[in-house]
Amino acid sequence: MVYPRALACLMLPLAAAACHLVDQRDFDAHAGSKPVLKVAASPARPVPSLVTIRYTVPDPDYRDAVTRVVQQALARKHDALFMVTTRVPASGTIAAQADAAEKAAASGREVAQAIVDAGAVPGQVAQTLRMDPSATTREVIVNVR
Repeated sequence: MVYPRALACLMLPLAAAACHLVDQRDFDAHAGSKPVLKVAASPARPVPSLVTIRYTVPDPDYRDAVTRVVQQALARKHDALFMVTTRVPASGTIAAQADAAEKAAASGREVAQAIVDAGAVPGQVAQTLRMDPSATTREVIVNVR
């Protein structure tokens, strides 16, 4: 007759061989493996603008160009979003920068109105104003999404 204690002593080494200590590999199969170097994706290409209006002269003639490109964009995609970005040189005194920003905001509003006059809905036009130290002159850039 086999005693229960003797049976337990015989079974204990077999049971211990089937068990393992819990470690990180129980939760992550790749734990402890060598890291794999991943190459970052190339940076996105800059999107070319539809129209760039540079204010090197006091009142540039841009309405025909804006009308043409807006109508072409709306023919391709009727719910296009037109992004009007006005860049202003960030140089000079604070008062001069504020005056330049005011003129630039007015220029951006005029271009946005020209986009609406060309057939876009006012909700399809988004405007931003940027003070840019690298800019040499005031310019309005129109992009579409």
